[in-house]
Amino acid sequence: MSASAGGGRSHLLAGRLLTPMILEEKPICRAAITRLVSDRAEFGPPHLAASLAEAIEVIANVKPDLLLLDLFSIGYDFKGLERLKSLHPSTITIAIDDRMNPAFARLSKDAGADGYACKAFEIEQFQAVISEVISGMRSFPADILGTPSNSASAGSTAGLSPRQMEVLKCIAAGMSNQEIANTLGITLGTVKLHTHAVLRITGTRNRTEAALIAGRFIAPILED
Repeated sequence: MSASAGGGRSHLLAGRLLTPMILEEKPICRAAITRLVSDRAEFGPPHLAASLAEAIEVIANVKPDLLLLDLFSIGYDFKGLERLKSLHPSTITIAIDDRMNPAFARLSKDAGADGYACKAFEIEQFQAVISEVISGMRSFPADILGTPSNSASAGSTAGLSPRQMEVLKCIAAGMSNQEIANTLGITLGTVKLHTHAVLRITGTRNRTEAALIAGRFIAPILED
C-alpha cells in the first residue's frame, strides 16, 4: 500500500472525537471492525449499517467523519459508493474488500473512496490505512495511485481485443464456456484462452468479478 497527499486535509480535530461509521452486513465481521475502531483514541462509538439503504439513512442523520465500507455488503455497487459520498462529501471513506484486488481498488478510488483495505491484512496494516486517511492522505495500492482513470489499467476493459470484448459480454450475460463457443462460433479451447486473457487484462480473479467490471464499463453496449 502507498499513500498520497489529499490536499492537506486533516480530520484529527482538536477537542472532539471523530465519528466513525461501519457498513458491513456480516455480524462477526462488523464486530471485528468495530473492535479495530474502538481501540483507537481518535474515535467515538461507531454507527453501524448492514446495507446500502441503511447507510444512506445513517449518513443523512449522523454526518460521520469516517466510513468503513465493505464492498461485498453493497454488492460491489460502485455507483452506490458514489451516492454515499455525495450525501456528505467530507466523510472519509475506506473501501474494504475480502482480498486484495487492484481492479476493485481502482473502481473504489474512481468512485470517491479515500483508501482501500482488505480483510486479509494484518491488523497493523489495516490500522495504518485508517491512520493515513484520517491524517489527510489517500491510501491505495502503489500501482493504483496516480494512474489516470482512462489509461489501460486493472479494473477497466482497456487493452481487450474485439474478440475478448465479445467473450466478456457473454460472461456478463451469464453464459457458460460452451454457450459462448456456440454463440461466437469458436472452439471451447479458444473460449478458455480468451477467458484467461480477459481475467488477466482486467485484473479480475474469476468470471463473477469480470462480469462486475463489464457491468461498469460496457453496460450501455449490452443494453443495445
